Amino acid sequence: MQIVDRVFARLRVARLLGRGVFYVATSLKDGADTTVAKLFAETVRKDPDRLALLFEDRRYTYGELDALTNRVANAFLAKGAKKGDVVALLMDNRPEYLATILGLNKIGLVTSLVNTHVVGAPLAHALRICSPRFVLMGDEHVENVRAIRGDLPVATTDVLPWRENTAVAITDFGPCFDQLVADAGAGSPPLNKADTRDAMLYMYTSGTTGLPKAAIIKNQRFLRASFTFGRILSGLRPDDVTYIAVPLYHATGSVAAFGSVMATGSAVALRRRFSSTQFWDDCVRYGVTCFPYIGELCRYLLQTPNHPLERRHRIRVMMGAGMRADVWTPFVERFGIPRVIEFYAATEGNVAIVNLDGRPGMLGRLLPGQEVVKVDAITEETFRDASGRLVRAAEGEQGMLLGKIDAVNRFDGYLDSKKTNDKILVNAFGDGKDYFNTGDLVQLHADRYVSFADRLGDTFRWKGENVSTTEVSMVLNECGGVIESNVYGVEVAGTDGRAGMVALVVNDAFDVTAFAKHVVARLPKYSRPVFIRLQRELQLTGSFKYVKTDLKKDGFDPANVSEPLYYLDASKDAYVAIDKDVFTRITSGAIRL
Repeated sequence: MQIVDRVFARLRVARLLGRGVFYVATSLKDGADTTVAKLFAETVRKDPDRLALLFEDRRYTYGELDALTNRVANAFLAKGAKKGDVVALLMDNRPEYLATILGLNKIGLVTSLVNTHVVGAPLAHALRICSPRFVLMGDEHVENVRAIRGDLPVATTDVLPWRENTAVAITDFGPCFDQLVADAGAGSPPLNKADTRDAMLYMYTSGTTGLPKAAIIKNQRFLRASFTFGRILSGLRPDDVTYIAVPLYHATGSVAAFGSVMATGSAVALRRRFSSTQFWDDCVRYGVTCFPYIGELCRYLLQTPNHPLERRHRIRVMMGAGMRADVWTPFVERFGIPRVIEFYAATEGNVAIVNLDGRPGMLGRLLPGQEVVKVDAITEETFRDASGRLVRAAEGEQGMLLGKIDAVNRFDGYLDSKKTNDKILVNAFGDGKDYFNTGDLVQLHADRYVSFADRLGDTFRWKGENVSTTEVSMVLNECGGVIESNVYGVEVAGTDGRAGMVALVVNDAFDVTAFAKHVVARLPKYSRPVFIRLQRELQLTGSFKYVKTDLKKDGFDPANVSEPLYYLDASKDAYVAIDKDVFTRITSGAIRL
């Protein structure tokens, strides 16, 4: 029976791939006048009264959302914006966010989706590297922008606050955008000649080293993902409702989820931020049928007490990344979810893998052009044979995931061309073909199935976010008493990803209470070191890189570490010493991180 199931699964993959290739070859070929805004306009033309968006107590039809997007576009044209200009968008999940993406796409502008959790120098960096013409911010982020006023890449008059509470005056930046929108016409703006290869979004990725990089998302790439997730994989219909509680600056929210809605003319129910206690109420209230997830959210929901509505929902499909094997089965059984679509995809990369079989813990089966190669986990150097070709990993081994770069699986790269080149392995197997290096370590299983193992380089994943160790170290090194810091991720039983840990070399001026205040003030919650290890000196490799392997292995277990250890008590924003009892309580789940 398993053989028959496997055959049918593979036939299904072939059929889905065929449909996807046909769409790409026709509507999304190079030079086609196809954009997301044109897809949206077609839905508006067909049925302007169809439900498009639900948010709190507000409802928008496609016609009403179209009018709002037109006002956004016309307001920017009135400010002198022209095709190719970039607008940095710093805003929580709300209807104005989606209206901005669509409105700017109508007139050929690029929306740069800035992570709303970053503050200080990382925020200034994110704004600077996208070279914006304007910064559009929700009024909920005014104070964070004020804090970096001297480092803004645009004049303060080109920073436009979009207020939800129009009674609040904001006079130290440019004109309030809500007023500009109200004054703008709702008619269709004049359209520029578009090309499906035009940039649509900039999305930020931590990459493997350094501060965030801005990856280019073209209309072509967005639409490929939209049709793949919306029409091919999840099979959404116009009467479906997709619940987006993940951040819209995240690709799962803005591309996989919102893109699916655009591709199918269905509706989106938007929540400002995820709430495990309100999740089932929202799903029933809005008639949700599709839920995009990141693995951490599923674990949160599974840990909540029984909810009277948790099996009265209409959800028939979930799609996302990071669903752990030990969470998968209990989750679908408890909440009665008929179908889970687990996938792997990098924001900037050309590698996409989908678990169509519903096998817990698997990313899916490698597709043609995707390879797993041997790599040294310490040096991060790939193994090569005598001819200089990369060495493929064998079944049961771990290796680095690569994707062949070709006409269909392109790598559009970053705004920084050097960082783009750094991700390309030229002539990887001696056949003249180049490959994209994902920087991710995967385990290769039978029949070319893969599961996620770890992230190579100086990045780990925690709370559904990628954390750059270099970025965190830069902030920590500015704290009084800190001489050096080595940041890495460690496993914690019962959690997803890796919790941040830092090995610190300090002097007599170091004070753990002051350090906690520095961390809380300067870093978003997901990148704050959960654990501290104080050391006399940091161990270096022969190439003067910090050694992390042994530190990761030691973890935060006092049985392995004779040096002082601390954990961050999030309820008090304070670091507390770890002894054997505290360690046991953390690993048993009695202490929540």
